[in-house]
This record gives sequence, structure tokens and C-alpha cells, in this order.
Amino acid sequence: MKRYYYLFLTAVILVTASLSGCSEDDIVQTPNDPGSGTGTSMTVTSSTSGTLEFDGFRMEVHTGDVPKLSNGDPGSVTFSMNSSSSPENGIPSVPSGYSVIGKYLKAGPEAFNFAGPIRVFFPAESQSTPQDLTVMQYSPELQQWKIIPNSAIDTAGKKIGVDVLKLGYYVLTKKVSAFDSDFRAGGCVLDIPMEPFTKYILTCSSVSPEKPEILNLYDGGLVGKTFVGPIFLGCQQGLTKAIVPQGSISFFVSKISCVDANPQIFTYTIPATVTIAEPLNFIGWSTYDAVTYVPFTIPAGGTWAAGRPSNWPPPTQPFGTGIVQATLTWNNGSSNAADLDLHLYGPNNLHISWQNTSSANFRLDRDWQSTPGDAIENIFSTTTTVPSGDYRVNVAFFSGFAKSFNCRVIVNGNVTNFSSNLGGGSVDVRTFNIP
Repeated sequence: MKRYYYLFLTAVILVTASLSGCSEDDIVQTPNDPGSGTGTSMTVTSSTSGTLEFDGFRMEVHTGDVPKLSNGDPGSVTFSMNSSSSPENGIPSVPSGYSVIGKYLKAGPEAFNFAGPIRVFFPAESQSTPQDLTVMQYSPELQQWKIIPNSAIDTAGKKIGVDVLKLGYYVLTKKVSAFDSDFRAGGCVLDIPMEPFTKYILTCSSVSPEKPEILNLYDGGLVGKTFVGPIFLGCQQGLTKAIVPQGSISFFVSKISCVDANPQIFTYTIPATVTIAEPLNFIGWSTYDAVTYVPFTIPAGGTWAAGRPSNWPPPTQPFGTGIVQATLTWNNGSSNAADLDLHLYGPNNLHISWQNTSSANFRLDRDWQSTPGDAIENIFSTTTTVPSGDYRVNVAFFSGFAKSFNCRVIVNGNVTNFSSNLGGGSVDVRTFNIP
């Protein structure tokens, strides 16, 4: 249907152009070239791990976090981090009562559900203590900043860590207002005998906080949020902790080998419950205090069953990566979907899009239309070298509702992100030259 509509639309545009002298420049909005950007990237497969550091931030990807391909072969994902001192255009301020600490972080790929939690650390060396430090993630669906619960503290490097199944746009904040002083977080720790070379993961299955209104500060509440134990040289060293609101919390407890190239995750069949009555208090950058973390264990009568926690989203099928990769992401609601299209123009009349999905050096392997959910379109180079010349990545509006989008472009490891709102026409998101 899309192709027939395009033929009709093309005919209309040609007729209109002949009557009014309309050119491509009249319908394409060209912003300032984002330039080289400030970011870096790394590629990790399902059977490998990796650590990416940039501008004080750190991303840790564990073996098995990258989903496999549909045929069972290892998948491959290019991870990226970009930082900036100010928020992107159109992004609102963090909620009142919180101040921004440090820079904003764009971590990608966005709109991608991983097979296991990815850990991201935020620099906080300017702070004398982790007390009241909170990571926030911007929700494109809600167009609001929401809290991501802290799960790790790097006491030596003075960093705050979160574990997430989906990456996005973040900033570290500090609570400065007393209006929610009763909402101070508490701490708990899974205190069970640890098997050697095994990583333990907590996933919130239900929560009954002392102050129910605090759940509005979290994107979707706390259910589904994850917490991983401290990782050193690829394996867990120390017990798994969680920083959560005071009240009664239940967790799915999962474990996975950190040394197998093809690890299998197991989840305990009965959730573990803990009640946290006291607030979390830090002594400087120490994470240990006599009344800080409430210990809990798994209940008797359950078994370790192969499989992920039931409230984890299905993993996203990995898409193509290469020395050149452009990935367009947005979110379609059930009642406000849009069809955006990704285009790559280059030398020798190159034009990759949904109309022409492949060439000798490039391929479009995702063409999302109006299906609800996290939308992804992806163009990547299929060869180790590509023709020299000037290239242009463009996002075009095809149909539906106006949408906020992000387009990440990677060229020889250099990463830029362009975010905007599109309800018609098209916009160039990056131009670059391959010598």
C-alpha cells in the first residue's frame, strides 16, 4: 500500500512542481551540520563483553546482553555514548526540586531491548557523597524526565550506576528541595550463598511503597527495573544491592554464568520480598553502613528455572552494523502512529531507502511503518570500505502523526545523534565525506 501511495504522491509532486516551480530544497529543511560530534562507540556480540568510556561516563556490556539472531547465531550491536553540556532542543527541564549534576548523556542504540541489563555509570566526583544523587531518563512517550533507580556505586571513581534493559537519554541530578524529604530511598541486599563465576540480577516484580505517590516519579513505576551485582573483570564480586523507595518490595531473582560464551539465564520461581523501613544513609562515598542495606534471601520451596523474568520485554532482533551506520528511532502509540523513512544519499547517484534497499556497499534492513511500539529503521555498510565522496543522511515524514525522533549516525567509529520533531517534509541529520 505504501508503494502505491508513493507513486501517487510522486505524480502529485511532479505536477505541482511544474505549476509552481517547487524544488527539493522547498520541502527539505536542512539544519546546521552536526559536525563530528562528541562521542564514541564499540561493537559487542552475544558471546563477548565490552566496556566503553567517554567524558567520565562508563558503559558495561556483559556476555549475553546482546540478543542472538533468529537462527541462534550471535548477534552484533554497536553501542555509543555522546555527551553535551546542555539538553537537546525541545527537551524540558528536570522536575522542580532537582538540579542537574554534570553533562547529559545519549546512550545508544535507542529503542532496543537487550537480553540482559546494560550498566551505565555517571561521573559525580564533584559531590562529597552519593546521598540524594539520582539518575533521570527522558521518556519520549511522556515527554518528561523520570527517575531510574540507582543500582551501583563506584566508590573509588565516584560514579553512580544504573542497570537498564533499554538505553536512552540521561542526566545525573541531585535532590535539592525538601518537599519530598519523606521520599528518601532505602537500600536492600540479596544475601544468599553465591555460586562461583555467577552474576545475580534482581528485577522488581511488585512494590508497595510507604508513599505511593513516589511511583509517579518513575517511568512506569518500579516494576521491571533491574539491579545487578558489582562486576569486576567480567564477573560479579560482592552481593547484589538495590536502592529503592522505603516500603515492601518483591524481586524476581535471576542468575547467569559470567564465563560461558553462550550463557543461560535462570530465574527463581518464587519472588523474594523485603521490607525497607529506614532511609539510605551514606558516609561520604562509602556504601556500607550498619543500618543502610536490609538483607533478604530467597524463600524456600522454589526452584531455578531456565528463562528470563516474566516482566522483561522481548529482546530486539539485532540489526546490521558497519563502518557506516545510520539508525532512526521513534515511538508509535496505538492511536498516534507515524511512518518515518530513513534515506542515505551518496556518490554515483547512491540512494538507499525503502524504495531501493540495497546496493553494492549498503543495505536497509529495517523499514518500520505504522506498527505500534519502538520503531527502528537502519542502514549500514556491508563492505569494509565504501566509495569515496560526499554522503547525506535524511529523515523523511511519510504519513501519520508528527513525531519526535532520534537518528544516530556512526562513521568509522565517530558518533553523532540528531533529535527533532517531524510532521511533514524531511530533514538532513548529517552530512559527511569519505576520503
